[in-house]
Amino acid sequence: MAARAAAIKKVRLVPILFLLVVLTAWLGYWASHVSPPLAVPVAIHRRVLFDAIGILVGTGFGARFLLIFAGTEGVASVRMQTELSLAHGIQTTLVPTISFQNASFELYGKSIPSTEMGGDLIDVIESGGGLVAYVADVSGHGLPAGQLMGMLKTAMRLAVQFRQRPVAALESVDRVLPDLKEPGMYATLALLRFDGSREAEYALAGHPPILHHRHGSGDTARLSMEQLPLGLIPGGSYASKRVSFSPRDLFLMVTDGITEVANARDEEFGLTRLQELLAHNATRGLPEIWDLIMREVRRHGPQQDDQSLLLLRVLDPVIPLVT
Repeated sequence: MAARAAAIKKVRLVPILFLLVVLTAWLGYWASHVSPPLAVPVAIHRRVLFDAIGILVGTGFGARFLLIFAGTEGVASVRMQTELSLAHGIQTTLVPTISFQNASFELYGKSIPSTEMGGDLIDVIESGGGLVAYVADVSGHGLPAGQLMGMLKTAMRLAVQFRQRPVAALESVDRVLPDLKEPGMYATLALLRFDGSREAEYALAGHPPILHHRHGSGDTARLSMEQLPLGLIPGGSYASKRVSFSPRDLFLMVTDGITEVANARDEEFGLTRLQELLAHNATRGLPEIWDLIMREVRRHGPQQDDQSLLLLRVLDPVIPLVT
């Protein structure tokens, strides 16, 4: 087996290993002849000889079957593990932890895939003095969802770089995705855009509401819109709304992998629990809020889907941005 492994790896040890095997066999043969003869009954001698031959034949067949397995199922298993490792690396590159701060805003978010490669996406983009933050959720899991997620991120960043407004960006992505995905796949998205005014523009496409915690009043509003997911029905039209905000306000965007976590009684975690957690911990640091929420989610029930959570806090004072 060592000689076979060396041959596969193209290591120049095959002759040495062959000589080692020959030397071991010669030593065994020599030891059997120089040892003093034992008075062994004929029946026992035959049984030992039969067992030895059986062991030799069984070892030969076992080694052969092992080599066959290594050349077929073993190679397939190694290939699969390699692909999964590459997928995990791509996931880490496309959806890194967001820890961002400028003069006007602070953001923190993470995405936890349910497999080596998920379909959730969190992103923040600075462009032209403005800021765009969004969370997206591609249907399905694995490589197809991850590939579509990467295409969605590219399309969104191109739209923002060309200074498209949220409505135009969503409509552009909705036109592009159908030709790039498998039938039945789609993406939901929640987006916030800040342009230097005291109002934020938001748009949602089949996504759970954005939570807006108002620092002044202490209440939490749900920013929701009933619009189709992206890529589901080509040619759809989208709209956006605006909401006023103040310094120290907090926005939360989440995917349904968190809100739909169910406990043993089949009760979903839901948005109400998120609102309560946000209201009671709004003054804490964003990483601390993220950890606290995810601890409660894990305590509520096991993860069944990709889970993403993005927090955005308006800093005080807000420095006007240039549009």
